[in-house]
Amino acid sequence: MENTKAIVVKNLEATFTDNGECLKVLEDINFELSKGSFTSIIGPSGCGKSTLFRLLSGLPMRDACEVDGNIRVMGRSPEVASREREIGLILQRPTLLEWRDVHHNISLPLEIMGYPKEKQDKKVKKFLKLLDLEKYAKYRPSELSGGMQQKVSIGRALAYDPDILLMDEPFGALDEINRKKMNDEIIRVWQETKKTILFITHSIDEAVYLSQRVIVLSKKPSTIHKIVKIKLPYPRNREQNSSEYFKYIKEVRQYLNDATC
Repeated sequence: MENTKAIVVKNLEATFTDNGECLKVLEDINFELSKGSFTSIIGPSGCGKSTLFRLLSGLPMRDACEVDGNIRVMGRSPEVASREREIGLILQRPTLLEWRDVHHNISLPLEIMGYPKEKQDKKVKKFLKLLDLEKYAKYRPSELSGGMQQKVSIGRALAYDPDILLMDEPFGALDEINRKKMNDEIIRVWQETKKTILFITHSIDEAVYLSQRVIVLSKKPSTIHKIVKIKLPYPRNREQNSSEYFKYIKEVRQYLNDATC
């Protein structure tokens, strides 16, 4: 039933027009995400993952783009869901304000929404604790590592309590050790907050490690090549050396290779 679905995408197509030439980027995209689920999207470079992300998020397109099909986010159009603060965005690079400390970066959307100061502080303290950022509350972004900055971005996105988190390769710039730490961190946040997460990544290992399902996109014009259900228990750090884990890595890699041909 649709009321149990956070995102429903039906027959989605996207075509860009430049100087009279048309480039179809997405073709016949169909999938549904249940509320509270964790799903990753993976595909060849340039296949249209970022276009799909922008369409789901309700962000304006940078170029002329004709869109057909239907997207519903919490039963509404992405634009309405975004306006109603039902979508939280975490992008590839943290977009924090250097002149505001961690506490006040997280509180920014609450200030914009007109929350009273006391309520702002209460909510921010909750997420500082959730993300283990309490002792960094007065730090400026430049005083933090890349991973810590992304934790602040996650806190800011969570502050206004969206139903859905859309994450576009948020840990791609981190080294392997810190990326693993952030993977465990986002799983913990997901389990504690019960948010629906859609996570875009280039990493097969990251997609399998994080997700309940992995959507494999083909090359342009991109369609869904395969949806792989990852039937591994959490926490995944106990599973990542198992034969079953490596079986999923191999399976997703094969589907991605096939989708690239």
